[in-house]
Amino acid sequence: MLKIKSIVLVLFIFTVALNGAPEFDQYFINKTMRVDYFHTGTAAAEHFSLDRVYQEGEWPGSRINLIDTLDLGKYILRVYDLRTDELLYSRGYSTIFGEWQTTPEAKQGTFQTFHETVRLPFPKKRVKIVLAVRNRYNKFINKFTTTIDPASRFVNRERKKYPYKTQKYIDNGKPEHKVDIVIMGDGYKKNEINKFHKDVKRYTDVFFASQPFKDRKTDFNIWLIDVESPDSGIDEPREGKWRHTALGTSYNSLDSPRYVLTLANKEMRDIAALVPYDQIYILINSPRYGGGGIFNLYSICYTGSEPRLPQWWSDYVFVHEFGHTFGGLADEYYTSAVAYEEFYLSGVEPWEPNITRLLDRDNPRWKDLIAPGTPVPTPWAKAEYDSLAVILRKQKRDTPEYIRIEKQMKEIIKMSENKYAVGCFEGAGYASTGIYRPALDCRMFSKSLVEFCPVCQQAINRVIDMYTRQ
Repeated sequence: MLKIKSIVLVLFIFTVALNGAPEFDQYFINKTMRVDYFHTGTAAAEHFSLDRVYQEGEWPGSRINLIDTLDLGKYILRVYDLRTDELLYSRGYSTIFGEWQTTPEAKQGTFQTFHETVRLPFPKKRVKIVLAVRNRYNKFINKFTTTIDPASRFVNRERKKYPYKTQKYIDNGKPEHKVDIVIMGDGYKKNEINKFHKDVKRYTDVFFASQPFKDRKTDFNIWLIDVESPDSGIDEPREGKWRHTALGTSYNSLDSPRYVLTLANKEMRDIAALVPYDQIYILINSPRYGGGGIFNLYSICYTGSEPRLPQWWSDYVFVHEFGHTFGGLADEYYTSAVAYEEFYLSGVEPWEPNITRLLDRDNPRWKDLIAPGTPVPTPWAKAEYDSLAVILRKQKRDTPEYIRIEKQMKEIIKMSENKYAVGCFEGAGYASTGIYRPALDCRMFSKSLVEFCPVCQQAINRVIDMYTRQ
């Protein structure tokens, strides 16, 4: 009898351990709660204020993996049961405000306000919403707390209607079991929607030809919204060109010529809510090189090519930007001009999974993927590469000389002894020294169609699993 009781006790403990995570149906209904807020401050201070709370369509995310275990993003949303203080849901994310804080303007004390959104399954009872931000030591510190009653009359339940057609372009199953990407166009007039459809086919073909998305294609759904804009093309402030578009995308974001973002968060979210989505991708109707991607916010890619520039550059950008937005991957390049100053603090390990400060050389963060005998740091022809980068920065991007020098830099990578190794190669995250990347080349490092390195692929697969594994 004692033996039987012991077995029953062990089974009970095992069952409790498995069921430690919140049960979706106990706490949530199959709807989405969208919380909009304003994010204001400078490099040294930030403040949050609630805007509106919305009830939107079905919840597209996992109903099993409600608690974020990835530890990605500068910010994290945490949702607690108000009565018991039990953690019900969490997700990491990043923001334009977080990037803007590293610009000279923010460091000079100029205040800016950005409109932002977090989304969660629609709760059955009152919840406490907490927004936390990483401090300089990468620890999350609570910055904003509010209580939301899902039954409140202040929760906006309006179902907005738009004249835009929607379709499930690639259907691999129910949203709750898949990664749902909504692709929208900006700067496409009504008579250019056919071009938008051709662009979608091109870039989704490129996307699913790249690893690990090729092997994980059945884990994705692709939705389309035929967003029509009054004008063709998007804003180009440095060229004095301003266009009226539905999603408000613009070059020269954060005063970086090729960086494309939109600050029209509310309008973008209203339109995206026409379909279930986990990720937003915006194709801009412009041949000018540019794009952007912020973790769990959105990806943006240009379509086409400028005269004299390779057409495949946009193929590279499409996948590269999704690496930021979906995988939480950092830029591994360091020779291009950016708007940031000291984006990664010295002495602090970045949260992005594909770069490191190498604070413990005996235990690099991707040690499990480094072959025995590989030196850490890993040598490469960095001095020769950097000397060409100095010359490259003085060239205009659309000139034959620029393309020639860039080709020489790629040859240095191809001829390197450790070109296939996983190691710790100095130069990453916009810094020439003190930050290391896991491979000599990767989709996050060079402007090429090279695959994601093993470390980046591992990171992306972890995110796919969080959305899809039951």
